[in-house]
Amino acid sequence: MTTTKGAKSFNRLAAAALSTALVLGVLAGCGSNNKAAESATGTDSAAAPAGPYKMSMMLTSYNPEPMDPEGEIYKKLEERTNTDLKITWVPSTTYSDKLSATIASGEMPSAVLVLDQKLPYIVNSVRSGMFWELGPYLKDYPNLSRMNEVALNAISIDGKVYGIYRARDLARDGLMLRKDWLDNLGLQEPKTVDDFYKVLQAFVKDDPDKNGKADTIGLAEQQVAAGWRAMLTWMGGPADWEIKDGKASPAHLNPAFLETMKFYKKLYDEKLINLDFAVVKDGKQMINAGKAGAWIANLNDANGIEESVQKVTPTGSITMVNALEGPEGLRSPGGSGSYGLFMIPKTSVKTEEELKAVLNFFDKVSDEDMQNMLVNGLEGRQFTLENGNYVKTADPKLLAEYGMGDSSQLAVLRDKVVTYGKPLVHLRDEMWTKNAEIAVVNPVQPFISDTYSERGSELSKIIDDARVRFIMGDLDENGWNQAVAKWEQDGGAKVIEEYTAAYNNANAK
Repeated sequence: MTTTKGAKSFNRLAAAALSTALVLGVLAGCGSNNKAAESATGTDSAAAPAGPYKMSMMLTSYNPEPMDPEGEIYKKLEERTNTDLKITWVPSTTYSDKLSATIASGEMPSAVLVLDQKLPYIVNSVRSGMFWELGPYLKDYPNLSRMNEVALNAISIDGKVYGIYRARDLARDGLMLRKDWLDNLGLQEPKTVDDFYKVLQAFVKDDPDKNGKADTIGLAEQQVAAGWRAMLTWMGGPADWEIKDGKASPAHLNPAFLETMKFYKKLYDEKLINLDFAVVKDGKQMINAGKAGAWIANLNDANGIEESVQKVTPTGSITMVNALEGPEGLRSPGGSGSYGLFMIPKTSVKTEEELKAVLNFFDKVSDEDMQNMLVNGLEGRQFTLENGNYVKTADPKLLAEYGMGDSSQLAVLRDKVVTYGKPLVHLRDEMWTKNAEIAVVNPVQPFISDTYSERGSELSKIIDDARVRFIMGDLDENGWNQAVAKWEQDGGAKVIEEYTAAYNNANAK
């Protein structure tokens, strides 16, 4: 991959910074009164505790039963954060519409969860002064001051931080494989892209499930490619964008993009992936059902896949590989280091005193015991430990106390969460740690292209459609080049120009 020295340095710095931030940190006490939250920030240690701050939030829900406001977790949450808390839970399927309507109305809670801060209406709201800038305040809080600079940079708008992000590992994608199939065929886990190709050949041609039938799929794929970004990075390409010769350049202009398409075309031509991938909505179901041997996506999928496989084949098992070595060595596609951020509207949080009370809430939920309560529940209520294994309660009332797991939507930092589960869960965490060290970061991630905000979906569709057609043999290299030219003519050239200007302006400061 051709890249500038500066971009390479950025990638190394980003991965190292996040890896360090996820491991290190100082957990210190934070005052719990909400009189301007001055005690919480240490600016007025002699202030007398005030009553609970009335705080409201809007959050996504993934379960039919919301957190029980009379339950033990909710009570502890209010007590530790010194808040009188009201949460409006919105089903995840309708959340984006609800958020848009809520912001348009101007009638907002104390904090709203925003899943994509680069959406035009969010950016316009920020630029109009609707939300508090939070960056200058973070240093005053024991936990919020530990927030990672790479992740903060990724969520920034016009170079400023307007939210409290929910931390996630930087590089989460990898390869999941049927370990029992590898064992049946006497194969080792692949280490390189070439090794992977040979494994897929064996998974299709050598009867890995030993049923005497030619009925297995190598790599499960789907319409919206789950593994494309990872495979492109393994093949030497960038994570979405790169800086080349001082200009922002999209991944599809890198020569590795064409080489990755050719690799997938070879898999398609040799029937090593499912030939109907272009219309399959959820490719993971093929490996879940025991039909496919490989899946490239978020390694968090691995444990659930193994449980599904064992319903079909009790002796079935899954293993994982964090990255495959390619022309540029070991690399992994980096993300933002977060998933969603809490933004604080000035229409509902009117004073700096109130702002500090809200920030105190987010600081306190990042204490070690609070992180674990929100993510795992309370030991003896939501779970017990049996021989060190996490066993969730079957009591529906106790499960409702943390909304069947929805309480984790409130977690901000997660660096002190204890991981429970089978060996595969711990292996996942090891893989994520390894990936953070080799992560390739998108250098224009913090910046905004107005053209991309307005036309990004249709521009992406041009490339995605051409990629699928090339893999299926409906488009040759000339046709691919025509699609790239159309992308540039329909607004892509303007996107490049805008990202380049934003990147160079930021790096000139």
